[in-house]
Amino acid sequence: MTTTIKLKWLLALVMIFGGFTIYKIFEGLVHNPAYQEYEWVFKIISEFGLFISVIVSAGYFHHWFIAAEEHKEAEISLRETLSKYVDGVLMNSVKRGFLGITNKEFDFSQIMHGLKPGDYVYWLITFDPRFKNKSRELENAIKTGVHFRMLILKADCRSGELRAAETNGFNPHEFNEYSKLFKVSLEDVISRIDDTITGSLGVFVYDGLPSLPLFIIIRKESRKVEVYNSFYLTEPVSKMPYLHWETEFKSGNQELFESDHWNMSELFLDYFKKRWDMEKEHLYAAGNQDAQPKDFIHAPAAAREKCTELFIGM
Repeated sequence: MTTTIKLKWLLALVMIFGGFTIYKIFEGLVHNPAYQEYEWVFKIISEFGLFISVIVSAGYFHHWFIAAEEHKEAEISLRETLSKYVDGVLMNSVKRGFLGITNKEFDFSQIMHGLKPGDYVYWLITFDPRFKNKSRELENAIKTGVHFRMLILKADCRSGELRAAETNGFNPHEFNEYSKLFKVSLEDVISRIDDTITGSLGVFVYDGLPSLPLFIIIRKESRKVEVYNSFYLTEPVSKMPYLHWETEFKSGNQELFESDHWNMSELFLDYFKKRWDMEKEHLYAAGNQDAQPKDFIHAPAAAREKCTELFIGM
């Protein structure tokens, strides 16, 4: 409670009890025969004291009880009205789960600080040149019990070469070097995660289509799926703003055949699962010489099988 609020409370109490005291004192004087000639003056002062006491009491009762409820109702009504308006302007944005667009590029640090034990994070990316300076935040999140599943682009692959050609400020050689550095930074984090850690990290290295930058958070406590996605355009993805989506977490496989019911967060989640299962199948394919252990890195070391699994349900 701030000093200003305390002073307001004190002033209100002084006016309530002070007004009532004035009322009682002068009400007694009204009935005193010794002051009969001033009876009308004392009566006015007495009634004024009672008026102040009652009015201030009623005002504070309304402020703390009735007005508070009215404010909540007005807030709910305003939120519903704005939701309908925004939903109409942005073409069913509420139904599709759209929350907005980031003010600037993706803030990795802010996201990391908001994670809680038991949360799952899915990350589909080529590479992020800023990650070398942010790897400690990933490590700390894993050590607090957060689970990460990542799909990163393989260095020296054809997809990387094509992406480098369309990205400002990169040539194929620089692009590949950043891809290698990204994986090395993750391996450095893995080297510091022991078997006592409750969180986990599983990383598949893919050589297919980058598709789109995708960052998904499954929040255990609130049962929400939160998604950030951007696009591969001419600017490096590390400089791009991200679209923000959210929906309720739904356990099990719920296929929606009608696009009218689609929520974008669910579609993004489904896409990541598809890409993850493709890499997992590639890794474990019997007799597949291309599926080398180097295409999958993980931590803790003793939890290899667990690190290949995605979140099932709460």
